Amino acid sequence: MAAKGDFRRFFNIRLFSGKNKIGDIMTIRTDLVSEENIAESNDIKTKQISVDDVIIEMAEIQSDEAASRINKPKGKYCTIRFDRLDSISDTAPLKKAIVTALGELTENKNDNALVVGLGNADITPDALGPVCAGSVIATRHISGELKSSLGLQGLHTVSCISPGVLGKTGIEAADIIKATADRINPDVIIAVDALAARTPQNLCRTIQMTDSGIAPGSGVKNERAALCEKNLGVKTIAIGIPTVIDASCLSERLNTDENMMVTPKEIDLLVSRAAAVIARALNMFFQPSLNEEEIESLS
Repeated sequence: MAAKGDFRRFFNIRLFSGKNKIGDIMTIRTDLVSEENIAESNDIKTKQISVDDVIIEMAEIQSDEAASRINKPKGKYCTIRFDRLDSISDTAPLKKAIVTALGELTENKNDNALVVGLGNADITPDALGPVCAGSVIATRHISGELKSSLGLQGLHTVSCISPGVLGKTGIEAADIIKATADRINPDVIIAVDALAARTPQNLCRTIQMTDSGIAPGSGVKNERAALCEKNLGVKTIAIGIPTVIDASCLSERLNTDENMMVTPKEIDLLVSRAAAVIARALNMFFQPSLNEEEIESLS
C-alpha cells in the first residue's frame, strides 16, 4: 500500500528529527484527548455544542482515576474539527466556535488576560504560539485617558508574551510566565502551543482547548514544567493545533529507533493561517465591545 511504500507522496509530508519513542501506534503519545478512549461514564461527562454548523465536542474528566485511565489531566476539554485552512475561504464560523468554547472554559472572564505564545519561532511546526501571540492586540499599556480619547472605553486589558524555549533562553517558560503573572495579576492565562497527534486526519484540522493547562514539549517527549492553575496561581487555558505526528504511525517500516516526527509539506502556510484564526478569535473574545472591522484596524 502507498502508506507503507511511498508514504511521503501519499501523505504529502516531510520528515524532521524528533524525540518521540517509536512503538505501537496505540501507545504513542498524543496531546489530543479525542484520540484517547473517551466514553461517557460516572467520572467522564461529554456533550456537544453546535455553533453555526461547527460542532464543539466537550469532555470533562472529573476524577483522578479517569485521568490516569486516559493519560490526561483532570479538567474540561473542547475539541473543534475543521477542514484544512488552506481550503477554507470563510473562517467566521470557526472563529465564533472558538469564542464560544473560550466562554465555556473561562466562564467569560476576559477583563484582564495574559496571552502566552509557547514554542520555538525558528522551527515552523513549533511556531504556532509565537506567531499567534504576535497578532493578539495588546492593550495593557493603553491608559484610561487614551481609551476615552479614542472612543474605546470598553477595551479590556490584554498582555502578550512569547517566552521562547529553554535551549535558547536558559530559563523555563513556566518561570517567565509565573514571574509575569505575579507582576500583572491577570484573571486568566491563555497559552497557545503546537500539539502532537496520533493520526494524520487530525493534523492541522483540530483545535483542542482545555482548562487543565499544558506541559510544553510533552507531545514529542521533551516535557517541560507544566503550565496550569496549580503552578501559576491563575486560571490557565491551553489552546493548540496538532502540527506533527510520530512517523511510525504511518508505516511499520519506521518501527525503529530513528525517532522522527512528520509534518505537512505546507506547514508554513497552515501554521500562519491557524495562528491568524486563533488570534482573531482571541481578539473577539477579549474585546466584545469592538466589531470585527475595529479589531482588524487595531491588529
